[in-house]
Amino acid sequence: MNRQYRAYRRLFHFLRLMLFFIYKIKQVGRENIQPGPVVFCANHSSNFDPVLISFAAGIENHLHYMGKAELFRVPILGAVLRSIGSFPVNRGHNDVSAIKNSLSYLKAGEKIAIFPEGTRVKTEEGAEAKRGAVRIADQMSVPIIPVYVPRNKKMFHTYTIVFGKPYLVNPDKKKMTQNDYTAAADALMAKIASLKQAAE
Repeated sequence: MNRQYRAYRRLFHFLRLMLFFIYKIKQVGRENIQPGPVVFCANHSSNFDPVLISFAAGIENHLHYMGKAELFRVPILGAVLRSIGSFPVNRGHNDVSAIKNSLSYLKAGEKIAIFPEGTRVKTEEGAEAKRGAVRIADQMSVPIIPVYVPRNKKMFHTYTIVFGKPYLVNPDKKKMTQNDYTAAADALMAKIASLKQAAE
């Protein structure tokens, strides 16, 4: 068990204890989470989304989250996020460091989690998906697991997190253009949206 996973487990147990009576979590499709590298892609509406997804995925699945760089500049919080293996991305830029971190974890057989919308979106219409997640999954030939998280959250409610079936962005391994990646990102968000019914 490496240092990051030990820190992840400690934080998991601490937050589960603190939030047990505030957010009740159910999950659908956890059996879709298989061993080995994978890119989790979820819709995003709250800073609590990573916590809820981790609770639903279970402590045995160590998720390395790509998060906005601003969070990593917050004293203590930034150190905690880095200690559990999460890593920053500068939104609106071609962040080579974030891509390298993603590829490094996937090459090591780890799981990463990315929010393709790139920011919190409160409405079900969502925002235009960024291409980064599908490009990374394609480059490494690893599956994506679409994840649906209910958007409108209130304390003391029960929420169901839905894990879709894993799929490959480019199973034929063809050379993909920017337009292909844009279409793949849109298709990913459609897959995520299609999981909503299972959460209701």
